[in-house]
Amino acid sequence: MQRVCSENEIFDFHEHVERQGYVAVDFYDGSILYNFSSNKTTVCDIDLYHKGAFVNRMGRLWGSSRFMAPEEFRLDATIDGITNVFVMGAVAFGLLGGEHDRSLEKWEAGEKLYKVAAKAVQTHRQDRYASVAELNRAWRQAQKGVHS
Repeated sequence: MQRVCSENEIFDFHEHVERQGYVAVDFYDGSILYNFSSNKTTVCDIDLYHKGAFVNRMGRLWGSSRFMAPEEFRLDATIDGITNVFVMGAVAFGLLGGEHDRSLEKWEAGEKLYKVAAKAVQTHRQDRYASVAELNRAWRQAQKGVHS
């Protein structure tokens, strides 16, 4: 499924960003360009990526609420790689599921990938993957044996 391949590219990009020490701020579906002729996904509009974790001093941060982690709405909350895990999971539900309706019935990429995405969007940070890299590994592992 091409949308899974597109999600792979988005996760790979954000794993690279994480390795470089940056945290995505305001990442949403408008930051994704897809070329239907070449089946190529491009991440754009990355001007709000922040070097290192930071503390939310605004209350509600910039962005589309459809893709924002709970801590992006809370004053004095930590914004970091675990926040990005939530955002990546929300993007997966945007591309492969029912966006805010995160039920298995709305999901279009199989139960294994659903379980990975569902863990990523847990309300409580300690219930999510610890990093985008860990999420990406689980995502890729869940794809093994799945035919597109």
